[in-house]
Amino acid sequence: MDVLTATIFVSLILVLGGLVLFVWRLRAGDFEHGDRLSLSPLDDDEGLDDDQESEESDEES
Repeated sequence: MDVLTATIFVSLILVLGGLVLFVWRLRAGDFEHGDRLSLSPLDDDEGLDDDQESEESDEES
């Protein structure tokens, strides 16, 4: 029975620690750039000239 009590106590400490770290990083703003990063593959490539764009469109067809 002592092992079960210790296991529950340690698991609750780990869960509480994880929640504290998550809230801390959430308040620091680490997750605010997720929307911008998820949309970045949809942006047009600015560095391509007309020749490269036409070659890419030919390869896609």
